[in-house]
Amino acid sequence: MARRRKNNDEGVNLDSLMDALTNVVAVLILVLILVQTEVTNKVQEFFDNLEPATPEQVEESKNIVAELEKKKEEQKEKLKEDPPTPETIVEEKRKLALLEKNAQLDESLLADLDKLKKLEAKAREKRDAEQMETTRLQDEIAKLEAQLDDTPVLQAEPPTVVTIPNSRDIPKNATIYYALVLDDRVHFIDPYTPAEKYYEITRKNRREWLRERIKQQGADRYILDHEKVMNHFRDFDFGNSRGQKVLLAEVPVQARLSLDIIPDRKAGGTSLEELSQPNNKFVNILKVLARDRDAVLLFKVSPSGFNTYLVARELADQAKVPAGWQVEGWDRHRHQLTEVEVNRLREPEPPKNPPKRPPHIGPKLD
Repeated sequence: MARRRKNNDEGVNLDSLMDALTNVVAVLILVLILVQTEVTNKVQEFFDNLEPATPEQVEESKNIVAELEKKKEEQKEKLKEDPPTPETIVEEKRKLALLEKNAQLDESLLADLDKLKKLEAKAREKRDAEQMETTRLQDEIAKLEAQLDDTPVLQAEPPTVVTIPNSRDIPKNATIYYALVLDDRVHFIDPYTPAEKYYEITRKNRREWLRERIKQQGADRYILDHEKVMNHFRDFDFGNSRGQKVLLAEVPVQARLSLDIIPDRKAGGTSLEELSQPNNKFVNILKVLARDRDAVLLFKVSPSGFNTYLVARELADQAKVPAGWQVEGWDRHRHQLTEVEVNRLREPEPPKNPPKRPPHIGPKLD
């Protein structure tokens, strides 16, 4: 016998769903009440913390409201006006285009104005620097003027009277000795003693140093090697007894070498103070020269040693030694070694447009 089917036509139970919906709605109502309460509290707190407006602020707000009302009325009036005609619009566009063109011109003028401002800044900077330099120079001038006011006026020394006697030529067979007057010292120069030593050594080494022999009528010419001669005498000691330095001077374009005799400018020779003493070194030299009839003394006077020369010259005149003088500022005496010929290291260049010079006048006796 077959089973009976269960009857499914009974209604669905919605109680649980209703309970859930009721709970949700209750929660939402509760949240709404809480939010409303919080907003009310915040609004109340805002109004409680809000400071009352001052009369000035109230007056300012009224003025703003009045200004806005005025602008509102103006806008209403403009709305009542007739719209612009096409001709007016075209005219306004033309004016607008003209304004844009003028604006571009104004921008170019502004660019030039920037350049002018930069130039002005540079000019001002240069002017300020020159002003500072001028101020510094004025201060320096003021200091110098103050020093000049404190500087005593120097009195010129009494003039020295010098007589110029009649000059005469030096005899051709004379043996010329020299006296260099440098500052307050007189240095006697004997060029012949070291020259004889040079000639003696070159005669001994002539075969070894010979570069060329030129046969000619009379005595043959012997040309020695320039470099070999210089190398031998480069550090040679000529044995000068007066503390003077003797060097072999090299002139590449000349066929004759020279001796440079250099005195000790500070400690050598005879000082001006020693010249006033009897039997000083210079007086003893003059006594020896006086016994040589061919001896002549030529003073070479530096511009700073003229007073010393006057004293030394008086001693030479007293010893009856023929003498002359010339102005020369060199600190040495150069003596050419004419008896020995060497090869030139290079040929001299011809002078370009040489200036015209007066005829040479050699040293004189006076």
